[in-house]
Amino acid sequence: MGEFRVHRVRFFEYQPKAIQCIVYGKEINKIALSRSDGCIEIWDLDNDWYQEKVIPGSESKSIETLCWQGQRLYSAGLDGDVVEYDLKKLEPKATASCNAGPVWCLTTDSHGKFLAAGSEDGCVVLFDTDYSSLQYYRSFDKQEGRILSIAWNTSLEVILTGGVDNMRLWSVKSGHAVQRMTLGRVGKNKETIVWCVAILSDMTLVSGDSRGRTIFWNGKQGTQIKSFQTHQADVLCLAVHENEKQVFSSGVDPKVVQYQYTTTNQDSDWKMWVRTNMWYQHTHDVRALATTGREVISGGVDTNLHVNRLGKEKNKRKIRAIPVYQLVDVAKEKNALLLQYPDYLELWRLGYTRKTSNKDGEMLPEEVPPQKLIQLKSKDGQHIVCSAISSQANWMSYSDLDGLKLYKITMGDPDSISPSVSLRKMKKWFPQYSAHRIVFTPDEKFLVVATSCQKIAVVSLEEDSVSLFHSWDNFTDESIHLLSVSPDSELVAVADLSYKVAVLKLKSKEVVCDLPSYKSRVTALTFTSDSRKLITAYTDQKIYEFDIRKKEYSDWCREVCDKFPDAWTRRHQKICRISTSPRYPDKIFFCDLDKFFILDKTQPFPDRKAKPFDLVARPNSSKVSAFHVCTRFRYLIHMDFVRDDWVVMVERTKLAMMESLPMAMKQKKFGT
Repeated sequence: MGEFRVHRVRFFEYQPKAIQCIVYGKEINKIALSRSDGCIEIWDLDNDWYQEKVIPGSESKSIETLCWQGQRLYSAGLDGDVVEYDLKKLEPKATASCNAGPVWCLTTDSHGKFLAAGSEDGCVVLFDTDYSSLQYYRSFDKQEGRILSIAWNTSLEVILTGGVDNMRLWSVKSGHAVQRMTLGRVGKNKETIVWCVAILSDMTLVSGDSRGRTIFWNGKQGTQIKSFQTHQADVLCLAVHENEKQVFSSGVDPKVVQYQYTTTNQDSDWKMWVRTNMWYQHTHDVRALATTGREVISGGVDTNLHVNRLGKEKNKRKIRAIPVYQLVDVAKEKNALLLQYPDYLELWRLGYTRKTSNKDGEMLPEEVPPQKLIQLKSKDGQHIVCSAISSQANWMSYSDLDGLKLYKITMGDPDSISPSVSLRKMKKWFPQYSAHRIVFTPDEKFLVVATSCQKIAVVSLEEDSVSLFHSWDNFTDESIHLLSVSPDSELVAVADLSYKVAVLKLKSKEVVCDLPSYKSRVTALTFTSDSRKLITAYTDQKIYEFDIRKKEYSDWCREVCDKFPDAWTRRHQKICRISTSPRYPDKIFFCDLDKFFILDKTQPFPDRKAKPFDLVARPNSSKVSAFHVCTRFRYLIHMDFVRDDWVVMVERTKLAMMESLPMAMKQKKFGT
């Protein structure tokens, strides 16, 4: 596998945020979810649950509800505004106020022309979204108490709302309530809150309330059909399958319950709602549910996304909350790390030791411990979109929605116990575009910027001046999500979300080559140490090598591209980091969140039908395989090489992330 020493970094205190909302966009087959810090994530289901976009938010501006309308995405929250997002620039596009206080819930009609919002003041507010607009349309009659949940059935021309102690059915034409259903209280002074509602095409209504009940109603008569006490605490969310024969509920009692509309026995035509299944996967409150038709998706306070396949081929997967975009950058020549938090950056000097050992896995004693050198907060607590540091740690840059910031770093003797560090901000140097990705060239002469306007800009860096060198103004029509600069500082590889991968020459506006189009999205890319080839990893787990000079796939790649084992391509964890080393020119180093891998190009691939356990050769194993794995590192956020034979592994353990979560609901277990 190769021998090297590892900086095992665990001082990055990244903490994922709770999931607030989940919505499924059927037309584009994507999931949008929001977190408690106001960020919105877009997940592409066509590429096996790849996190393709993150829209930065703010903890001061909460998102209480999300809604897809075709390919358009909307949110609303406590500021009382409904916001539409530009999914290319990844920023708000249009805003409209409901004029009725905070908005707790949002839904759309099936024609995609109107939105309906439920407000704190007890009003249902309609917004006109036809012809790409977003504007206030009208309000329904005001009710007493706030509206916390809402559902719209366009064919029946009714809207269902839930609030405190009651539900109301509204006529869309008149704006008046046509049905009022009251929920009883346990005690005189304890309200029953309807947290979630749904309405089916046969006028069956579904509600989940603070008493742990999931109730099915006859909407025409306003009477209960059946009530299920399947939860021990508040039911916070509901999801209805597209066939309307299955409903799912969950909440503070963190189990997902499935109800099915089915016959009571084999010979009967009488159908009724029955509880059929339960999933016990979450550790804390479940705040959001959605269904894609084949799967039910849940998320909440424990920050993870759980996906359960429905039907005969039942399987499940857990998607961790660590983002795929880069949170860590390495100054390779100075052994320094830049750590990106939501609204601040930290620059750390890595620890060091001159000790060596011939024993595999031995912990070496530190002579110089790691030290935090800089903490830089963003202006007004703005969320940081991306960040980077140069190889000699002389430059540092980050971007938020206001634009790109660049700093000159002056550092004293890096070998001293406490080196002096100063920052100088470079002002009026670049148009105020925000950036999606940024990277410095290894020679520190240029900064490459992928802007929110889908352009590539090359910025020239000098000691006392910074200027725009040149740019590709209309490079792509989609968001750019990956950048990589060659070790010789001559080339930059660019990947966007339209499946385009191109290699550009930095010092001229020349497009060197475009990689062949491929069915899957790129998840990671890097140049080989000699800058002659580009290595790309895709969502289908395949790794390709492209010869830039010949403008074709390399001989090794063409030999093995059809030999990847089926068990390997069925893996769920995406390759998130990929690297090469001049000491090991025939090896490709890469990792996902769970494991660190080495692909040896000199060794044979396993058989196409090999079982998962036979795919990889483990340390000290006699098995011959091109794939080698090290499971010593878990929850990897970053992996990269620094000077000599050192590798930086940045971990964030499951225990460290769980420690900061709030207390979960106590549940009595058997034998306790």
